[in-house]
Amino acid sequence: MKKYLFVLSTIIYIIACAPAKPIQTPTTTISYDNAPGVTGNARELVRVTNDPIPEFKPKISPDGKKMIFYTRDDNKVGLEKWSIVYIKIGEPGRIPLVGAFIADPNWMPDSKGFIFQYLQPSKPVICKGNIDGSSGISYVSPSGMGDFDGSPQMSTDGKKILFQTTIGGGAQVCMMDITGNNFTLLTKGSSPFWNPNGTGFIYENIVGQHTQLFYYELKSGQSTQLTSGDNSNYSPTINLKGDKIAFASTRANNRHIFTANISGSEVTQITQGNTIDDYPVFNADNMIFFCSNAGGVLKKTVTTKATPNFGMGAMGGMSRLGTLPPALNTTQTLTQLYNIALGDYSDIWSVQIK
Repeated sequence: MKKYLFVLSTIIYIIACAPAKPIQTPTTTISYDNAPGVTGNARELVRVTNDPIPEFKPKISPDGKKMIFYTRDDNKVGLEKWSIVYIKIGEPGRIPLVGAFIADPNWMPDSKGFIFQYLQPSKPVICKGNIDGSSGISYVSPSGMGDFDGSPQMSTDGKKILFQTTIGGGAQVCMMDITGNNFTLLTKGSSPFWNPNGTGFIYENIVGQHTQLFYYELKSGQSTQLTSGDNSNYSPTINLKGDKIAFASTRANNRHIFTANISGSEVTQITQGNTIDDYPVFNADNMIFFCSNAGGVLKKTVTTKATPNFGMGAMGGMSRLGTLPPALNTTQTLTQLYNIALGDYSDIWSVQIK
């Protein structure tokens, strides 16, 4: 009996101390619905673009006639993949702007100029241009205000620019003049969006394990949390009246589009189903334009490094757990970040809210 116990204990010791081998799971293929689903709170779903290259963050011009967004060309490498396109809403065709290394565009009040993130410098900077191509790339500031300037948005009077940057490894919301002067650090967070009345802005920030939405009042310098709970909320935007917000949220399994009052009350779900929907923006008629991976297919293979777990289960067996991938940091490339958000496919859709 002692001999058997010795052999058994030796086998368990050998199994426990054996070097861990990487475990490669089979490739997982996820197919999404051909169109986003809409709830009873919306109507008139329309596919605005239908192109093989992914498209991100649509913005509607103040005159309501044009839309600007950026794309990812996977025939190129690195940050050269990113470029800006604009279209005339309701008309065929598209017009590329500026060139490569360009992302995150937003309109100026005249609906002719735009500001954007320029990725070619060692530290990305905020620049401006015109849709007729007359100005090329014009730097707002000669160098980056932080390590990764992005998400610029101009105030309705054309005097101030809100943007996010990375300082000391953390995301910060900042403001500067259109001339690049009077840089002001406002609050921790990212993805700022002006209230059209100029009194403040909405933004997102991490709270615990989730991302939540906040409203920052410029006069008082105080922030109010608008969302909470065991889910994350992203990509906030405010309508032209300043009384309603739209955002993406994980509160309904996949990431979908929701609206709420500017105070965060009366949350209403707009899209649903087996798609990932993000980056909503209003036009003057309270129609929401947004990105969706509808019709896309995501293939992924995950390889984890197996690490021994010496805890004994109820049956006395030895179990092994895979290590988790490292958390994202704020300076990862746009390619990594947006692939995680929407997969390898994204088109622009619109829906009318009731």
